[in-house]
Amino acid sequence: MACLPRSVLDELAKRYGEDIEGKIAEAVEDVREMISRFVWAGMYSFADRLANAVGKEIVSATLYEALRISKSTRDSGGTLDENVRPHVAKESSVKLLLDILDLDLVSGLELVRRIAILSLAWRG
Repeated sequence: MACLPRSVLDELAKRYGEDIEGKIAEAVEDVREMISRFVWAGMYSFADRLANAVGKEIVSATLYEALRISKSTRDSGGTLDENVRPHVAKESSVKLLLDILDLDLVSGLELVRRIAILSLAWRG
């Protein structure tokens, strides 16, 4: 991920092992998939909150709410609307994003904005 400084990537590699850029890309895709499901169902608030986040607390609260709704909807066998099944992001994906925010807030917020933008992109 070009938006993360080398020092952050090095620290993450110590914690998560080799191919940290690949792991970050997987985490971004996993969380993007969860947020996209809300967008597809016409619920834009999670993408909007991530795009406009100014601190880790906002990101954490937004991810918590999205995970909670996704998990409870999935566990009950429901859908976010009549055609959209929820996606629950993996713990490892969320943990990696939160660790990035801890190491470098500015770069982490840029990554979270990227997730929000990708979530709004056409699913063609």
